Amino acid sequence: MGYISEEARLDIVKRYSPERYEHVKNVVELADHLARLHGADSEKVYAAALVHDIAKDMKEEDMAAILEAAGIFIEKQYHTGNILHGPCAAVIAKKEYNIEDEEILNAIYYHSFGRAGMGLTEKIVFIADAAEKGRTYKNVTKIRKLMYNKLDEAVELSLEGTVYHVLSKGEVLYPVTAAALEYFQEQRIKD
Repeated sequence: MGYISEEARLDIVKRYSPERYEHVKNVVELADHLARLHGADSEKVYAAALVHDIAKDMKEEDMAAILEAAGIFIEKQYHTGNILHGPCAAVIAKKEYNIEDEEILNAIYYHSFGRAGMGLTEKIVFIADAAEKGRTYKNVTKIRKLMYNKLDEAVELSLEGTVYHVLSKGEVLYPVTAAALEYFQEQRIKD
């Protein structure tokens, strides 16, 4: 069962700048590979990966307005493009492309900051976004090695990098990300 019609797919692709679409194609490609490897629903993963950055190039105030109209309120101190674009993209996916599947919507919503208890589709899109072949930051090579056999450890390492990056820039850490990191650390200790 396809979650995105061909007409919707073409419309989504048109909304991306060439640079952003290059990243999205890389995410879709890696997410598809990881979905097959880890036994996830490839069509759900594809839909989430294709739509995940649809709001990325919007102005923060426009994203906040879309979220508020949908009844989603994120505290003003967290109104950054990195935090708002995932939730905003999930709203767009639901309202404009009739995507109702909760796994897909969660994967879009949480793809940039994670959350405690992420499902398989969410983890795959999160890691595909973080580790696609265009990424060059510190630890991306280690994340790429882990993602094939130890997906949760790859997610944990990526979250650690996000926390370090945010704090080193003197920015406020989104509590959802901190809770996600704590969750994955606790899961590793339990195992």
